[in-house]
Amino acid sequence: MSLNRNYFAFLSISVIAVSFLSACGKNSNNDNNSNEQKIQNNSTQEALNDKYCTDLSDGSKNPLGKFQWHLKNTGQRAFATEGGVAGEDINAEPALKEECLSGNGVSVAVVDSGMQIIHPSLKPNIDGNSKAKSINFRDNRLQNNDPSPIPEDDEDHGTMVSGIIAMRSNLGFGGSGVAPRAKLAGYNIIQAEAGVQQFQNFVDSLGGSDSSKGNDIFNMSYGDNNLEQISSDDPITLGALTAYKYGTRHLRNGKGALYVKAAGNGFTKLGRDRPSIEACKMAIKLGVTCQNSSMNTDNTIPEVITVGAISAKGKKTSYSTTGSSLWISAPGGEFGFDKNWIDSQYAIFSKTVEWQTLRPSLGEPAIVTTDVMGSRYGMSKLVNYDSEFSLEDVFSIRNSFNAGYAVDNEGRYLNSEYNYTNTMNGTSSATPVTSGSLALILEANPNLTWRDVKYIIAKTAAKVDPNFSGVKVKVANDEDYQAEDGWTKNAAGFNFSNWYGFGRINVGEAVKLAKNYNVNLGAYTENNWYPLRGYATNLAVAPGAKGLVYKIPSIPKAANLKIESLRAEVSVDSDFIGDVGLELTSPSGTKSIIWNIGNAFSSNGNLVNMPIQSNAFYGENSAGVWTLKVINSGLNAKTVSFKGIRLQIAGQKVSL
Repeated sequence: MSLNRNYFAFLSISVIAVSFLSACGKNSNNDNNSNEQKIQNNSTQEALNDKYCTDLSDGSKNPLGKFQWHLKNTGQRAFATEGGVAGEDINAEPALKEECLSGNGVSVAVVDSGMQIIHPSLKPNIDGNSKAKSINFRDNRLQNNDPSPIPEDDEDHGTMVSGIIAMRSNLGFGGSGVAPRAKLAGYNIIQAEAGVQQFQNFVDSLGGSDSSKGNDIFNMSYGDNNLEQISSDDPITLGALTAYKYGTRHLRNGKGALYVKAAGNGFTKLGRDRPSIEACKMAIKLGVTCQNSSMNTDNTIPEVITVGAISAKGKKTSYSTTGSSLWISAPGGEFGFDKNWIDSQYAIFSKTVEWQTLRPSLGEPAIVTTDVMGSRYGMSKLVNYDSEFSLEDVFSIRNSFNAGYAVDNEGRYLNSEYNYTNTMNGTSSATPVTSGSLALILEANPNLTWRDVKYIIAKTAAKVDPNFSGVKVKVANDEDYQAEDGWTKNAAGFNFSNWYGFGRINVGEAVKLAKNYNVNLGAYTENNWYPLRGYATNLAVAPGAKGLVYKIPSIPKAANLKIESLRAEVSVDSDFIGDVGLELTSPSGTKSIIWNIGNAFSSNGNLVNMPIQSNAFYGENSAGVWTLKVINSGLNAKTVSFKGIRLQIAGQKVSL
């Protein structure tokens, strides 16, 4: 695809994030001085104690902590209509409160739309970052190391992401990031304006420059909403892939940086334009994902940890993209609407909201985090409540917290300065939850390699939604077809699901394993593509659930690897490629649906050496016969022709 193809921030509803210069509309300078004094007092006290413990239930230190269900879920509503389910969180309390981990000594890159560097809950973790420096890629009046948003912007996605990772705790205002003492550096590469999303800028953001190479973790809460295959020579993608390969081999003194990326918010929707709406109709009808996670090339390589989103009720969110390239899931939240509050505002003008016509999960909790400062911009802002013509603005505020009116049990206002929001969501939220978790893991054991960390979070992940059994549909000839499997245990003992990856990240257990880690993953090997030329076939696929079964030539024992990643390149021709499903079965008998029927590619061309990743085979042996099953659902397609497949497997050499 062309160079002007833009990545988008994965915040659901508010699709692309933009930015700000300063706290336009913020309250008086006395508030600034008060916050600065609190920060100074806190830093002095912690320096004396030499401990960085965070108690989320301590309202005097962390007023918003008890509303941050992703860290500790008590079933709280977090200013939404509905509450979550107690215990459905990342199990962070043992690390934050008991072991007093904080991400201290770890630097996280926020590769995003921007980062407001003067925000009082972020500034302590931005100032004095000796490992990395921010970069401003925009042609604006800010300095080249200031990625803050500018006054012409509205919301800033990156500022919200930053707070989820490393909002400074114990300040007497705000709440806590997952890693409240991790250092932050911002890179505002996800801007649609000309000249920003360039090959070199992506490289420079992702560890290929002096400013970014000191980061330990790179958070990437963005992706592509493409409706057709991304070209293999796309310069934006090539820039990112170059950085991932280099960073995992050379950064962190050779131990490798960690690249954490959002899977996408495309389960039912990829955009508001007609082509995007049409592309998702079949997926919605079938109950499968419209966007397969492998549609974004970045999501298909071993060096990237691809993240799905979970709700406060412990299940996949309504929007989270699924697919076999997911590695882990984390809380992303739903939409945070307080329907009762909105109804009360509408009732003033004898108006009502027809909630039954809207997404059912609107009233479930989203994520509490930092917002751009002040009352004029951001998710939380001051709007006109005295006019019927402003009801659309009232609806967008969603609840009393964003409106600045929410109070705690003692009647103290919690967001009167409009510096925070409780409506951040998307895999854009799940990704920084994961990045913050990785910062705690690296603090617990700085000697871990990028492969060790991937192993640890897979090994300790919580199996959420354990009764999920997949999705069964009707295809051609009125045949039943299992379009999506539930949980599968592979031959190496790992549980995996296309909806959750290995499960929800479990900070407490991951830190425990990190501190006592003694696993030797051996030297990392990435085998050549096998067969080297896998495209010599041209086989018709009949409609229905039986499909076409194709055996890939046996991988010899001498080439055996203990699998850490499997990539496939597949070629299929069809007049409606969205009807095609692909199932790969390992020599050990583990089946992975690597490409689901009903996806957004619909009638938009063929699959030509389409890169697809599956993590379902992690830990298994690669040697032997692999089997591909090609499905033609026959719901739209007149013809489906299988052209070929080849595999690339990475991992540790093991003799058989």
